[in-house]
Amino acid sequence: MAYPFETKDSFVELRAKGVTLAKAAEELGIARSTALNWENDLKEKIEACKAIRLEELQEKYQISKEKRIELFGEKLLAINEELKKRDLSEVPTPKLFEMMIRCCGVLEAEMGEPVFLSEAEVERRRDERILAHNKAIVENKGKNKP
Repeated sequence: MAYPFETKDSFVELRAKGVTLAKAAEELGIARSTALNWENDLKEKIEACKAIRLEELQEKYQISKEKRIELFGEKLLAINEELKKRDLSEVPTPKLFEMMIRCCGVLEAEMGEPVFLSEAEVERRRDERILAHNKAIVENKGKNKP
């Protein structure tokens, strides 16, 4: 059965929002097997939509990487300024070093970014994945022959 593009687009949106495969199938009135096929066929579009949704949530709650880097960067500068004033023999100094190390760790962890792909790149990666999958099927069939 052929479905309208809007149905597939809705499927992508639902999956990107984290709706289960079964619930998406039920909501759209499609068979679970169809939903599973779409999941495989539209994997790259779902991932791209998830990246966009994640960015929207980060912006909404002001938790973008830039904001976190700015926040921890400011704290790190303040800690470093305070350390410059301190005599290393003072008791609280080790605590400041510990805070500096934690802030550095958080900043290093922030290096990853969401990946945005063009439509052409999504299609190219999808084609590569399907080709690899089909090749594996053919190889497995060859192994199972008596």
